[in-house]
Amino acid sequence: MNANFKPLGLAAAVATATAGYAGVANAQSYASSTELGDLAIVPYYTVLEGYATGVNIINTSAQTQVIKFRFRRATDSMDALDFNVVLSPYDMYTGFLSAAGDDITWTSNDNSCTAPAMTGNKFTMPGIYRADADTGYIEIISMGSPEDEAMALAVNALHDADGMPEDCDLVRDNFFDMEGESYGNVNFAETIDSDGETTTYVASPDSLKVSYFIKSDETGVEFGDNAVHVAGFLDGPAMTNQEKGIFSADLTGFDYPDLNGGVPTDPASRGKYNELRGILGAEALINDWSANSAGDFTVDTDWVITYPGQYAMLVLPTYLQSLIGAADCLRTVPAGLASEAPCDFRDIPMTASITVYDREEQGIVVEDGELVVSPQPPVLTPTLELPHEVNVIQWGEAPVLNAPVAITGLTTPEGSKFGWANLETTPADDYLMVCDWDLSAAPAVGYSCAAAEGSAAVVGFVAWQRAFASLPAANYGRIVEHSRVQSSS
Repeated sequence: MNANFKPLGLAAAVATATAGYAGVANAQSYASSTELGDLAIVPYYTVLEGYATGVNIINTSAQTQVIKFRFRRATDSMDALDFNVVLSPYDMYTGFLSAAGDDITWTSNDNSCTAPAMTGNKFTMPGIYRADADTGYIEIISMGSPEDEAMALAVNALHDADGMPEDCDLVRDNFFDMEGESYGNVNFAETIDSDGETTTYVASPDSLKVSYFIKSDETGVEFGDNAVHVAGFLDGPAMTNQEKGIFSADLTGFDYPDLNGGVPTDPASRGKYNELRGILGAEALINDWSANSAGDFTVDTDWVITYPGQYAMLVLPTYLQSLIGAADCLRTVPAGLASEAPCDFRDIPMTASITVYDREEQGIVVEDGELVVSPQPPVLTPTLELPHEVNVIQWGEAPVLNAPVAITGLTTPEGSKFGWANLETTPADDYLMVCDWDLSAAPAVGYSCAAAEGSAAVVGFVAWQRAFASLPAANYGRIVEHSRVQSSS
C-alpha cells in the first residue's frame, strides 16, 4: 500500500509565508502525573553500534483506537517511517527498530492489525529519508476511535480467544484513498471497508500508555522509561489514508496527523503545535552528569535534547524541494532577492548556556586575582550550539549512545567526576513562525505562517552507563528524564 513513499514531485502548493498572530487556548496537558494520553513522544531511538530500540503501546481503555506510529530522523525530523496500528480494547502492541545490513527495520510478532500489512513480521524503512535516520525520535498519535464498538473496524480488529483479530484485511480496507474504489478513507471521520460497512469515528480517549527501551546486545546495557505523554492533544478524529501523501498532492494521506494537529482538510483540527509549545516548552533543562573513570570501572553519561515538531516551523513544500536541490530554504532573504520568501522559521539551531556543578555545589572556578590593568574581559558562561532536532551531549570519555554526531569537550569543575548541570537555551533568532497548509483560497492551495508562541517544545533525558571492563555481564544503564524550568509568563 505504501508504494507512493518514493518522491514523485510536489504539485500541491506554492509556498508563501505571511506573518500574523492568533492566540490558541491551551487545552492540552502534560500528562506526567498520569503517564496516559492521546499523544506520546519517545525522545530518542537508535539502531547504531548494535543498539535496538523497542516500544510498548497499551490501550488501557474499552474503546478501539487507531494510532499513527511515526519515526522521525534526528537531523530535521523528516518522516522516515510510518504506519498505522489498530488496537482493540485493552490491547498491547510491541516491537523493536534495528539495523539489518544497510536497512532499518521495525519487527513485531504482535497480532494487532497494522496498515499496511507487515512482510515477514517486518516493515523496512523506505529510502526517501533513510539518510541520517539511524537515530531520531518517535511520535505516537491517536487518530480516532469507532463511535461504537459494534462498528465494522472495531469488530474486525477484536482479538478472539486465540489472540487473533477477526479480519485484518477488512481493517486495512479502511486505509485506502478510495480513488477508483468503493472503499477506503472517506474523510477524517468516516471510512468504508470492502464489505460496504461504514465506521464513523470520534476522538480517542487519553488512554495510551507508551514506554520504550534502548538495548545493546553487544554490551548487554539496556535503558528504558515512559514516553512523554500529552493528554487532550486532538479533540476530534483524524483518520487518514495510508496509500498516498503530499508528494502525490494528497493532504488526507499518511503524513497526518502530526504534531500540528489532525488532517489539513479539517482546518479546525490544526494549529496544535503552539499549544504543544505551551506545555513542553522550557527555558532550561536540569539533570546530573558523570565522567567517572576508575580503572576498569567507568560511569559515563550522554544527554539527549530533542526538539520535536520543528518541521511545523518550515514552509514544507519549499523545504522538501530544497532536499533535492530544486529550491532554497532560506532563513532570511538576502538583499536583492526580494522575490524570494523565507522558508525556515525554526527555533534551531539553539544556543545553550551551560552551568556545571559538582556534587559539592562547586562550579567552574576562575581564580581571583589582585587589582588588574583594565580592561579585562568578563568571565563568560560556556555556550554550545544544538543544531538539530535531536542532539546528544557526551559528558564522559566514552560514548553511551554511540550517536553519529555528539557534542563533546565540555568543561567540568576541576577534579570532579560527577555532578549536575543547568542548560539554558535561546533560539536562533526572534523570527519564529508556525506554518501550515492554507486551504482558504480553494481550489488553490497555499502555505502560510503565523507567529510561534512560547518556548521551543523540548524533551529528553540523561542516559547512564556503568561499565566493567573485566566483567561485561555486569554492565548496566538507566535513563533519567530532564527536569525543566518554564517561563512564568
